Amino acid sequence: MQEYNSLQEKAKLVDIALKYTRGDIIKAKEMASGQYMDIMAVKGKFYVDKKNVAGVFIAFFNFIQEYVANVACLLSSEPGLFEKTRVFDDWKSLYRDIGAGRKGPGVIDSQNFTYYLLDSFVSYDVFPDVQEKNLVELTEAVKDILAKSFGAGSVRCQIELEPASSVALDIAGVAIDVPSGTSKEVNEVANEDERITKLESEARYIVEGSAVLAPVKGKNISDLNPGDKIRVMLTGKDAVSEKILRLVNAYGPDGSRSSVTGRVKAKIPFEKGGIMLYAFVAKGVLAKMFEEENVRIMLDVPSQEAPAESHFMENRATYLIALVLGLVVLAGLILLQLL
Repeated sequence: MQEYNSLQEKAKLVDIALKYTRGDIIKAKEMASGQYMDIMAVKGKFYVDKKNVAGVFIAFFNFIQEYVANVACLLSSEPGLFEKTRVFDDWKSLYRDIGAGRKGPGVIDSQNFTYYLLDSFVSYDVFPDVQEKNLVELTEAVKDILAKSFGAGSVRCQIELEPASSVALDIAGVAIDVPSGTSKEVNEVANEDERITKLESEARYIVEGSAVLAPVKGKNISDLNPGDKIRVMLTGKDAVSEKILRLVNAYGPDGSRSSVTGRVKAKIPFEKGGIMLYAFVAKGVLAKMFEEENVRIMLDVPSQEAPAESHFMENRATYLIALVLGLVVLAGLILLQLL
């Protein structure tokens, strides 16, 4: 009976995991057994001396599918919140403490701050730092976000990372906002100007670019989703574009430019035709590209054609060498028979 209940529980966990693995049963089973982690909990505490505000937050990043699953925050006018909070405690304890602390003394409404923090994580493009567990760069980005939010020059801040899974969050009662990623949602907003203004205001720099087209093997622009990696040509002559090209060695010996990797952030269709495509080409740097509808965009994927061709050439060379050696041996045998 106990074994039956255990199997029922495992089946229930797998069923939950399927929601977060896009129906992949293998990954769902691995997640249910604790072997597949898709969440990184970013736990942080801070104190803004200028405003006498202390805060604690925990942000759950799905670093596999690249979206923020949930952000929980607690703001207080009590400096002790910063001192007593331990970001090294497990995320479940910290999440419970944030919920319980909202009933304590000195609590400040944190709803708007939570929205700001969520939007800033996206606009600052901190996903690479989360994926690479780059605590130094992530801390600097969070400090910058906090300083701008509170209008303060200096902010004390400490951050820690902890892996988790969507199933663990679900069981713990953490609400997970899973994006649909459908092109229908991208087209819902009719006012393009407002969307462009909002998108560009969230980035540190905007540079001009154009997507590399691949008419045969590319992905249709209407099927692109946020997070897709594409090839981008930086066409501007500005200092930011020049710096990015130098950093990724995208200059040829003759000074010509090659494409760079871009991570799609958004696409905005125009009523009169065409699509404005935005992609991160560096942290906080958005490339702005106007493309025609129904074009196919080159994805940034490792090429498998070159290795296959190389393998073919190696095999052909081997066969030629073997053939020559065989002819030499045959000629030697014929000479021996004639002598």
